[in-house]
Amino acid sequence: MEVSGTAPITATVHLNFSPGGGAFYATLYVLLVLGFAVLVWYLSGRRKRRIRKILRDETPLSAEEFEENWILGPERRAEDGYKYHVFPGCYVILFYDMEPEAEDDFDRWQDVYVGQSLNVTERVHHHFTGYGRGDVYADLKAGRHVYVKLLPCDKEALNDFERALIEEYDATSSYNATAGGGTDWEAKEDREAGPSSTRRAFWRHDK
Repeated sequence: MEVSGTAPITATVHLNFSPGGGAFYATLYVLLVLGFAVLVWYLSGRRKRRIRKILRDETPLSAEEFEENWILGPERRAEDGYKYHVFPGCYVILFYDMEPEAEDDFDRWQDVYVGQSLNVTERVHHHFTGYGRGDVYADLKAGRHVYVKLLPCDKEALNDFERALIEEYDATSSYNATAGGGTDWEAKEDREAGPSSTRRAFWRHDK
């Protein structure tokens, strides 16, 4: 409705984009949030690519083969077995109802368990001989096909690496009760020894 004799009222909003203006800081805040989101997305993708490359490069080893070579090793030489390869790292134990016959079959596991240790081979040996996680040994005794991946890394990166592996395998939907990464190796008294020169660390704390 027009009012006779009055001029139209016009509202003008001036956005101050100069440094110190409110619009300037609002725009800067939005750009920072978007930049942070892009950075998180990029780092997350790079982390997943690293994990998947490490896993592709490590061939699964059957529990039977691991135990057969515990003392003598594949060349049947004294003190050449897995027992004498001492290094920190993580391990992934995979469970199959059907024996894997091709490389692609290893991706079709039914259950999984991820762990970490200062002495990976000894810890896996405990699992396979009834002194570790009960689910692992029970499945072995029940005749399931069990394989393991041994994954060296620096001691300082154990918690981070374990969390990444549990996430990659969605292991909390299987035999892992937690998201992992909660071990305080500095405070924990552990007889497990340090790294072996025979294995290089694939997952380092500084990457």
